[in-house]
Amino acid sequence: MGYKASPEILQIIITSAIAGVTTVVHRLWAAPPLVRDDVWIGNIRIAGSKSDATLWGAQVLRNADSCHASMGEDRELGATQYTFLGEQFGHTHRAVSLSDKFFRSVCAMPALNSLTIAEMEVVASRFLYAAAIFGTQLCECHFLSRQCDDDYPHLTGGLCWRHPRRTFRRQRLVWARDCDTSMRI
Repeated sequence: MGYKASPEILQIIITSAIAGVTTVVHRLWAAPPLVRDDVWIGNIRIAGSKSDATLWGAQVLRNADSCHASMGEDRELGATQYTFLGEQFGHTHRAVSLSDKFFRSVCAMPALNSLTIAEMEVVASRFLYAAAIFGTQLCECHFLSRQCDDDYPHLTGGLCWRHPRRTFRRQRLVWARDCDTSMRI
């Protein structure tokens, strides 16, 4: 019996090592304390003062070069506005919004009644992600597949909890009314 991991896990670990994320590498090779590294699969965002981020960005490029990794498809040093993980960050106005590409992908989705289960999971994850960005809930009551909530907790952010009176034994559906993060079981 072994452990199955997706290729994204390996890519995150490699990218984190190149970026010098403190939880992955030894402190001698880690990013300085005044610099924050955000890594998602193959994307690296370096935040901090302009001089610190520029210096650490140069070090990250040297790290990538030393292990023959290609970097810099969409490199922007000192950017005041950029897109990271479907979000548009504007430092000039201190605003965060959904990126145009993300918005177009949501608008281009087919009608809900013609979707397969796999396509529905993609739609649900996009809507949950958008709702989290806007700091709102999608609706007052949610029907969630217990299996989906067990297997994909990142889609719901762990916000759904079991209520003993609202759990159906056979259908594995959970009725979660007024999801409350303080009442996790």
